[in-house]
Amino acid sequence: MSGLSRRRGKDDSNVDSGDIDDGNIESSLPYLTLLEEVLLIGLKDREGYLSFWNDNISYTLRGLILIELALRGKIAMVGDSARRRFELNERLITVIDSKATGETLLDEALKIMKSETEPHSVSSWIDLLSGETWNLMKMGYQLKQVRERLAKGLVDKGVLRTEHKNFLLFDMATHPLNDNNAKKVVINKIMSILTGKNIILNYDEKYFKENSQWKYLRSIILVCGCYAANVLENVTTNMSFNDRDLAFVRVDELLRDFSDFPFDIKESSTGLGKNLGTEIDSEIDNNSKNKDRGGESQLQLQLEVIGAVISIFSNMDSII
Repeated sequence: MSGLSRRRGKDDSNVDSGDIDDGNIESSLPYLTLLEEVLLIGLKDREGYLSFWNDNISYTLRGLILIELALRGKIAMVGDSARRRFELNERLITVIDSKATGETLLDEALKIMKSETEPHSVSSWIDLLSGETWNLMKMGYQLKQVRERLAKGLVDKGVLRTEHKNFLLFDMATHPLNDNNAKKVVINKIMSILTGKNIILNYDEKYFKENSQWKYLRSIILVCGCYAANVLENVTTNMSFNDRDLAFVRVDELLRDFSDFPFDIKESSTGLGKNLGTEIDSEIDNNSKNKDRGGESQLQLQLEVIGAVISIFSNMDSII
């Protein structure tokens, strides 16, 4: 099955393949989106559902949609110098490339953002996509059933399977883990960031290729997203008390260092991630050279979106 075929869900039958990014870009993108990885960490392996008490994950997933679109060069901050008078999360977003990604939820969000004539800030777009808005005229912008649609997408990709279970008064579709290696790869990325004195990423031919675009930055965002979604504890449960304590100190540092742009990567008090600054600088430099439209200034506007979303994550009340 081609990369394009596996990324297009059932809802994408009306998408013209000519409107989807070319194979060169596709080949460097990871098999799973950040949204899918965070959901995968949150799901119970055998039971196939999320904790019923998790109120954070839906909002976090909408933030990760903006990050994915920014990493793929689809959206950026409005390039007005006056934007610097505002906090990152209050700066306005614009669509810079409306070509479809082939990922259903990303393309739906991109279409919504493209259709809106009035620009909105990062925090406003997360609220709109989450349905957390007082403006009844904007309720149609809400992305619905995001978790279920992500789970079905993971079924299509062979990571999960679908089962039906009876919960007293009703039946519910659940999505237990089908490919253990998929979750193992995601957990390894998280553990590399949280426990490595020098971060060494472990690659996988299917789920995390060595030529993956933004592999270090994506791994950082994965950790921050799992924390904001209140699912990071699923990874740290088997760690010793001291290691777990250091891991969450490290998360706080990452949220601090990446919640602004330019990223301000300070030396960690835990002695972890000593090579992180060098690797992130290298990724930014490489992507600046490879940009074929807009150059480094456009890339900066895309990365500002990421810093803005992480700044929102850093202020969420995650329970650990």
